Amino acid sequence: MNKQGLVRKYKLWFAWQDEQCEAWLQGMAAQGLHLRSMNAFGVYIFEQGEPADVAYRLEVGGNSFELAYQRLLRDAGWEYVAVVTAGWHCWRHPIAAGQSAPELFTDNADKRRKYWRTLVPFVLVLAFQLYKAADWLRWGTPVPWTMLETLSMGIGLFCAYTTFKLGQRIAALR
Repeated sequence: MNKQGLVRKYKLWFAWQDEQCEAWLQGMAAQGLHLRSMNAFGVYIFEQGEPADVAYRLEVGGNSFELAYQRLLRDAGWEYVAVVTAGWHCWRHPIAAGQSAPELFTDNADKRRKYWRTLVPFVLVLAFQLYKAADWLRWGTPVPWTMLETLSMGIGLFCAYTTFKLGQRIAALR
């Protein structure tokens, strides 16, 4: 913690773990740590305050994140918290006593669209990695090239696994 009452925490989440991240943020708020900002490298900045029951929701907005939509959510009691690189947006809403946590997306079709928007970049990178797979045949040649190809294969495997996990999330919502 520093002088301004800010607490920095490091926690890495993956695209298919949005609900776990939301639950973690809600737990932090219950301890009096309220999210102020976060980044794609897993660094979360919290402001110390009174413990509160607050729902956090993550959403993929990209460039289509419109002011009218933000107004709609604000009118429904949601507070915009932060944007993470890659188009993820974080919202929070107080949970009324005896009520369940509110949701940004109330039907499965909207939730599936959220995961499809998340899935597309991973599929595109995976397709590119598969296209470049012929280059992997050079694996074992000069060391700098081998290091680049190993990194490339790692990225491809990560994108394949992420595509699989997000596909599972989409299938579970049918």
